Amino acid sequence: MAMIKLDPLACEAIKKTLLDKGLPLCARIEIRSTGCCDASLGLAAEAPEAYDLTAEIDGLTIAIDPQTRKMVGDVSISSADIPGGEGFVLVSERPLNEWAGFGASTLRVCAKS
Repeated sequence: MAMIKLDPLACEAIKKTLLDKGLPLCARIEIRSTGCCDASLGLAAEAPEAYDLTAEIDGLTIAIDPQTRKMVGDVSISSADIPGGEGFVLVSERPLNEWAGFGASTLRVCAKS
């Protein structure tokens, strides 16, 4: 079983976003605060660190911190059907909260320094 499952439509959408912004084809699975509720999984445009676990899928590198992987298990990423916008649904083997998999996440892109 793969550590990370990536839907082909989500893979293409992530790659397009990264290429449009002139960024390397790398994304990170991260734990995010949702503000009012429990933490959830999200995606960030970030290169892997030396300690990360990585998966290379159709030219896209997906990284996850080993502690995050230990906490959530395997992760599936699929496209969310959001009219007029991009979105991804991340579902983990061990959900972080009771609402896991219900909300869409965008690809967080940090400003270049």
